[in-house]
Amino acid sequence: MTFVALCLTVAASLVGQSVEGVKVAVLNLPVVSERYQRTHDLEGQFEVVRQRVNQQRSEMREKIDRMGRSLQEELKPGSDAFRSRQREIAVAEAELRWFEDSEGQKVEQGLAQSLQLIYSDIIVIVAEIAKEKNLDIVVASDEIPEAVPDSAAQVRQHILLQKVVYWTPRVDITDAVVARLNASYDAKKAAAGAGSDE
Repeated sequence: MTFVALCLTVAASLVGQSVEGVKVAVLNLPVVSERYQRTHDLEGQFEVVRQRVNQQRSEMREKIDRMGRSLQEELKPGSDAFRSRQREIAVAEAELRWFEDSEGQKVEQGLAQSLQLIYSDIIVIVAEIAKEKNLDIVVASDEIPEAVPDSAAQVRQHILLQKVVYWTPRVDITDAVVARLNASYDAKKAAAGAGSDE
């Protein structure tokens, strides 16, 4: 018997049966992430970084544009000064491309690390609450957006990505996780602030 056939046989035998004593809860992970204060703080930090990078990019682009205008307006085509300025422009454009690539990678890496930190924080709090409530499983849930997507393919994708089809509100621990996450984060910020005052 193949592995797939064995899995289908086991699944078919379990249809309609429940596992006695297993306690399950659901958690709306996108809502938790959105309502977690650390998410907003990190987004603010990344917005400052993006603005700085955009400002530097604009300054570099302005310099290249000025060099290009002076090339056309002030220098004689074919002269040594003209060729020298063309090289300077080419070097400046290469530096701009390198800057955009390297800074873009730094921002993406920082964002990925921040998302991992947020997810790790959420998992720690979910585990705490699950242990307190003697939960065996916490399943990620989400809902199809109220705004109807534009295409049937998008609707189908939303439906297929649903992990939980039905649950009662009493098994939803989303609000409890958000409250504990924010309280824990506020306490850590306060402790860090008190430590820096000393």
